[in-house]
Amino acid sequence: MQIRTGDRIHVLCGQTMYLMPERCLFWQEEQTLLAADLHLGKEATFRAAGIPLPEGPSIDTLKRLTAAVIRTKASRLIILGDLFHGDNSIAGTGPIMDAWRLNHPLTIDLISGSHDRWSGDLPTEWQITVHHEPLHFGPFILHHYPDKTTQLYCLAAHIHPGVLLKDKNRVDSLRFPCFHFEKSSAVLPAFGVFTGLTTIKPQPGDACYAIVEDMVVPLQ
Repeated sequence: MQIRTGDRIHVLCGQTMYLMPERCLFWQEEQTLLAADLHLGKEATFRAAGIPLPEGPSIDTLKRLTAAVIRTKASRLIILGDLFHGDNSIAGTGPIMDAWRLNHPLTIDLISGSHDRWSGDLPTEWQITVHHEPLHFGPFILHHYPDKTTQLYCLAAHIHPGVLLKDKNRVDSLRFPCFHFEKSSAVLPAFGVFTGLTTIKPQPGDACYAIVEDMVVPLQ
């Protein structure tokens, strides 16, 4: 792992997690990169619906994923759901993903999410193992949907968490993606470029880290 000043370490269940401004998490003990909600091919889905959009967002998302894989030297990538966006997204982005997979022969797991059921089966040559149930890995349960009822600590996705930060005069405000850690579960930020944010309100005792450009900033 090539550590940068923008990274933050968060110890979780005795495990060392590097929170990265690339909007993903690197689990040091397992040499595993976790990312959520890439929504590749979303622009292709929009184009099929008659809304003209370029392919830039998916390309930019994969470039950032490449940077994260290279920087961490991860041997495994686990995607917490919504790798692709929906109808036509695999067909529209397949050649780009073909090239990406060829250049990155690491182990990849996908925890099936809400959009994955619409995007269809993945090409076998991508060698991505799809899990249709939550995955038990180490001290965690890996899930697409946040679940506070599991016995193990839950690492999840789905809601695209973000925080609203205001200046000291409370005049101007900006929203930023964030990592949100609660007592029994955590939600990773959406990795994809072409995704929105759901504003959350951390409660006392939570740990929340905003991603502000190339820095991960602890809020509480």
